[in-house]
Amino acid sequence: MKQLVLLPGFNGAARQPILVKLAEALDGWSATFPGMTKGRPSPGFARELEFLSKAIPPKSKPVLVGRSFGGRVAIRYALEHSVAAVVLLGFPVRPPRTPRPDDEAALRAVKVPTLIVQGDADDKGPLEVLRPIVKQNRALTLEVIAGAGHSFGRHETRALDVAAQFIRSLRR
Repeated sequence: MKQLVLLPGFNGAARQPILVKLAEALDGWSATFPGMTKGRPSPGFARELEFLSKAIPPKSKPVLVGRSFGGRVAIRYALEHSVAAVVLLGFPVRPPRTPRPDDEAALRAVKVPTLIVQGDADDKGPLEVLRPIVKQNRALTLEVIAGAGHSFGRHETRALDVAAQFIRSLRR
């Protein structure tokens, strides 16, 4: 079965509109919206990863889709569990004055096909940080959305089209 697990941004509703639109665009895929725990992230995302583990059926190999903070959890989950692929919608790898070396290390270490859809005006995930990481890891693909910020805004449809095309292209 083709399964999507869609993780919202920080403190976002489980059925975040951008994630719902992506699920609707992928006819024939089963979509799960487990949400995330609320409040400050736990150390090492332990609470969030446990929550996600409980939401994914044993022996399934889903495609994880993470919006912003949800992507931070998704990429860490993919390092320790079997997943088909990961899609990161606006990955906040290094917000202003907030280095995130663990996020950078997770991107360098991931082994499954991973698409990063990033706006070229996203100050939370600057391209000058992402591009060298993508060059170091063949599992990563970076798709830049011109004119888009962290939330994609009027470029959301383009970001979703890119993500849906990548997911459809996966061998199942």
